[in-house]
Amino acid sequence: MSARRSGMLMLEVMLGVAIVGMAGVGLITMLTQTLHTVRQGRAAERRMESASRLLARASLWSDTDLASRLGRSRIGNWNLEVVRPQPALYTLSVFDTLGGAAVVHTTAYRP
Repeated sequence: MSARRSGMLMLEVMLGVAIVGMAGVGLITMLTQTLHTVRQGRAAERRMESASRLLARASLWSDTDLASRLGRSRIGNWNLEVVRPQPALYTLSVFDTLGGAAVVHTTAYRP
């Protein structure tokens, strides 16, 4: 093998190693981001379940209980807002205490 061919072969090997290294770094970065996204998704799912449980409990309250809780009140990690748009109708909304956005809401009829 000539010295020239040997030098080209060394250059090709170094270039190949660099390309594989860059691909490996990209794969590790993508894996790290995917794990972070999965963790965020699971945390959001747990928060949604918690808000849904609060709303389910509140929707079972009697007319007297709902009427006594009109307005916004803090319950645990959530703000619960009870509004009576009509005499026998209550709108219940669970808000995130950090962002203030409504997470879940429903309407309850109490004759």
